[in-house]
Amino acid sequence: MKLPKLTTRAVLFMAFFVSLVSALVTTTLLYTSISRKKETPKTSAILEKLEGHSQENPEKTEFNVLLLGYGGAGHSGGGLSDAMILANINTTSKNVNLIAIPRDIWVDNFKINAAYTVSVEATKQAVEKVTGLPVDYYAAVDFSRFESAINALGGISVDVPVAFDDFFYPIKGLENELCGMTPEKMAEVHRLYSGFELEKQFTCRYEHLHFDTGTQLMDGATALKFIRSRHSDQHGGDFARGVRQQAVLTDVRNKLISLDALTNIDDFFAEFSQLIVSDITEKDIIEFLSQAGDPSEYTSSNINISTDNYLQNSVSSDGQYILNPKAGAGNWEAVHTFIKRGLH
Repeated sequence: MKLPKLTTRAVLFMAFFVSLVSALVTTTLLYTSISRKKETPKTSAILEKLEGHSQENPEKTEFNVLLLGYGGAGHSGGGLSDAMILANINTTSKNVNLIAIPRDIWVDNFKINAAYTVSVEATKQAVEKVTGLPVDYYAAVDFSRFESAINALGGISVDVPVAFDDFFYPIKGLENELCGMTPEKMAEVHRLYSGFELEKQFTCRYEHLHFDTGTQLMDGATALKFIRSRHSDQHGGDFARGVRQQAVLTDVRNKLISLDALTNIDDFFAEFSQLIVSDITEKDIIEFLSQAGDPSEYTSSNINISTDNYLQNSVSSDGQYILNPKAGAGNWEAVHTFIKRGLH
């Protein structure tokens, strides 16, 4: 089906909102809502409704969208949401606050990244406990669809904050390779090593990643490696991953606000139409857009919680590595205060 051309103002609005939900939500909903019509409308149905919309809740100036990334089919622990960012959008201050949530945070006797395997509601509740902010909506994307999204944009130019090497980035499909080891050698390495040190002995399962500091052009596959990499001496671990995920989301926003990224809006809609899972409705989009203002006026800020401020390393009763608040297990009050003070 041929989709309608959008006005410059509409493209800017759409680009702004799409960027806040991993560049996927609005395009999906617009495309599916329009494609369900029997005949092609001459103008956007969303925009027609927006023009005559009266706000149901004009006092609501903040929207919180939980962005989730998970492995999906073919990945070990594919249902775990190992990328978690809460996007706080303030339509009064014109700011987007990206709050990175480490995956090993311990909430209600489970790691927060496991909540998505239970339900969306469990995930929202866990994030609300940690951040002290209500979660209005969520948007989830798996790794392969993330790659497709970035490629549909023609790649992105990411500001790499720290140069780093990762010699142990897993190669999909080689997780069980023996790397030429004999049974005797296998027995020896299992006797000498355990955990990740054991895994590192199977060098053929990994590739070497290197990223220089500064602006780097990345396609979908490279961007995925950039935000997933964990085993770097210079910039490794989940806290560093959160910083890199924030950098990618910021550039997605910048790329989408550029009209050049949306020159062929028909192909763009078609590419993104089936990429995400979300609970945002057409009505929600209209309510947001009715008070969002000019997307080019918005700035963005990053908020990170880590062991450098309010978290501490710990071990669960069953031996898992976890993160608890320094104030004590389950005591998130100081974290709530820190996040609220950081909101712009």
